[in-house]
Amino acid sequence: MTDEQAATPDWDPYLLAQVREAFGRVVYSHKTHEKQADICFAKHRWQQGVLIALTAISSGTFLAAVVGLLGSAVLTGLVTSSIALLVSWMSLGAKTFKFEEEADAHRDVASRLWDVRESYISLIADLMSSEVSDAVARSRRDDLQEAAREVYSAAPRTSGKAFDRAKGGLKNNEEMTFTSREIDLFLPDALRLDEGKA
Repeated sequence: MTDEQAATPDWDPYLLAQVREAFGRVVYSHKTHEKQADICFAKHRWQQGVLIALTAISSGTFLAAVVGLLGSAVLTGLVTSSIALLVSWMSLGAKTFKFEEEADAHRDVASRLWDVRESYISLIADLMSSEVSDAVARSRRDDLQEAAREVYSAAPRTSGKAFDRAKGGLKNNEEMTFTSREIDLFLPDALRLDEGKA
């Protein structure tokens, strides 16, 4: 085998480049939906916490009014009515802004994209190891593109805040990558690549 033959890959470099690009987009979409789910769930927790606090306060003011601990009847009525109004407002908000359902929808999309993402990794590995022909790889790529399209067609919209968090997580915190040593630490000794270093 000549040096030129050894330097020439057995796979179509344009196909690999396209598959890698599609993989990158799925990685970002997956992480963005995970971050959006976190944002929505945090809003849901805040919403529920405020509603519980206001409900407890309204019960306390009602009891204070019944027992007569608050001096002025007018003041007692205003305080009780104001808190009841806030409780009603928060209850309506909880029925209108369904953050928990939205978080679940984003988690579902992320879960479905995880499968597509992992399949792209397998396809890239198979292409680079020449385990599949270009024709088979193109067919698998087309199937993955269709799977991604199906997920995206039903996916709720994400926010710029979620994308920024995903970008920070992937670029700065390496949330999707592991060093060889980290992977070795997950595995039993017999399956480690860097036995002496672990």
